[in-house]
Amino acid sequence: MKKNRIYISLEVREHLVSHFQQDLPGSKFYCESPEDMLEEALRLFPETFREAKPDADGRIRISLTFPREIGVSNVVSVDELTDEEKERIEIIDRNGTIVRSVKTGRVIPTRECQIILSEDWHLITMFPGELAPPLPDSPDIPDEYWDHHVFIEPQKE
Repeated sequence: MKKNRIYISLEVREHLVSHFQQDLPGSKFYCESPEDMLEEALRLFPETFREAKPDADGRIRISLTFPREIGVSNVVSVDELTDEEKERIEIIDRNGTIVRSVKTGRVIPTRECQIILSEDWHLITMFPGELAPPLPDSPDIPDEYWDHHVFIEPQKE
């Protein structure tokens, strides 16, 4: 298999829909498809992909910062919220996981992109924004990252 040829399964493609269709909740890329984003990433950062190696768990994690905004993130540091937004933080069930969230009419643009591949270059996931650790099993479990970050949900007017 030629290195840097990234394969996208139907299952992964279905998972990624939420990052490309503007009418679904979640972080969004400004481009229309995973292929568009990957093509630009490979063109701008060829050395990063050439040097990519699997971690101990067999996954290749690539974190890129583009020269332009590439999308919007739906995770934000509490420090970036206004005082009014901080007062509106609530605990919600998001896809079966309890998380902290705030509804806001603002969007949080990002130049960051995370790409996670299997060691044989099959795409596992990709999303705009910073790399966040997995959510803790319970919101009562202290977590250095998630204690200071919240999900952004669109505020309906």
